[in-house]
Amino acid sequence: MKNKEKEILFQLLRNSKLSDREIAKRLNTSQSTITRTRHKLENKYIKSYTVVPNLSELGINLIAFTLLNFTKPSTDMMKGIRDFVEQEPDIVFVGHGEGMEKTGIFISFHRNFTEYADFMQKVRLASKGFGENVESFLVPTDKLLKTLSMVNAVEYLVKKE
Repeated sequence: MKNKEKEILFQLLRNSKLSDREIAKRLNTSQSTITRTRHKLENKYIKSYTVVPNLSELGINLIAFTLLNFTKPSTDMMKGIRDFVEQEPDIVFVGHGEGMEKTGIFISFHRNFTEYADFMQKVRLASKGFGENVESFLVPTDKLLKTLSMVNAVEYLVKKE
């Protein structure tokens, strides 16, 4: 990634609502350069523009980090997981990896403990064919110490290149 692309990406990470004109002004370059580069970034590096809401103000009071062991890492298992998570709007992230003696993680948002308990029942039923040892870590949204932001991490990692 070129330096100019990095600078524009960092501006967009900090505030994706900035106009190309404003970014051009900040970076002392032309608006057409920003527009052309933004389109290139959107095709290769930017998956989407998103808002990071105040979850507790929206009535979302729990974030659940649910860990489990995937038992049969096969194509059928992965299809079953994809089918399940596509049906569950509470799930915001799913990954297959390694750590804490687990091989999979779901991150989900819930309004209250009852909704979380209902969700976990569905997870346990759905995971019978592909997962075991399901455990969760719950975070009340009024106890968040830092909200989700990729700005600092991405800037640090990209600048290290």
